[in-house]
Amino acid sequence: MNKILKLSAIALLASSTSLMAQSKSFSGASIGLSLSAVGAEISGNSTATASGTTGGANNVSNGAIGKVAEIASIDLSYGFEMGANSVLSIGASYTPGKAKAGSANYTDNGSNSSDTGALTVEVKDPYTIYIAPTYVVSKDSALYAKIGYSKADINTSATGGAALSAKPADLEGWTYAIGSKTLLTNNVYVGVEASITDYDSISATTTNGSVINANPKVAQGTITLGYKF
Repeated sequence: MNKILKLSAIALLASSTSLMAQSKSFSGASIGLSLSAVGAEISGNSTATASGTTGGANNVSNGAIGKVAEIASIDLSYGFEMGANSVLSIGASYTPGKAKAGSANYTDNGSNSSDTGALTVEVKDPYTIYIAPTYVVSKDSALYAKIGYSKADINTSATGGAALSAKPADLEGWTYAIGSKTLLTNNVYVGVEASITDYDSISATTTNGSVINANPKVAQGTITLGYKF
């Protein structure tokens, strides 16, 4: 009986140690280089006043511009062991440079005169600060969910009646993601993630008096190659 109890205690201790080792595999500091396929969409509407080229008050137009691009980013994080098979990661990702979110052209044949214009939107230097509760499946693999605060500069260039007299503010919003990490060695890992960022609505005023309101959204599929210290 005593032998059985001793063996049971040893087995329980070994199991506990093994589980803690699983969490330890994904704890600590990490740095990663990510490549993302990004789909950006900016949908919205514009309202022209009576002073605009349309010659009519409250002329409203609706539309969307979108763009798919590939971008590279840097990810830094630190994982805290929260239990036998759970880790809480806190981190930040940053994308240097800029990417075109979309462009649009229009022709306005109003009662007063005709007007043509073009509007181009670029997103610059986006970053996200996040937390990611992580479930450790085994010592080599883990699944996580992520929520983060995101911000980015926005650049616009326009011609014709689309030229802006008041440009939109920087983008701010929230990112939601799910993903996985797999250890290739004790230190090198590969990550796969799907995310969506819902930015706050923005507005701008054109030189012809129109007000443009837009709702930017960004969807990403990301592959990360990282190193855990």
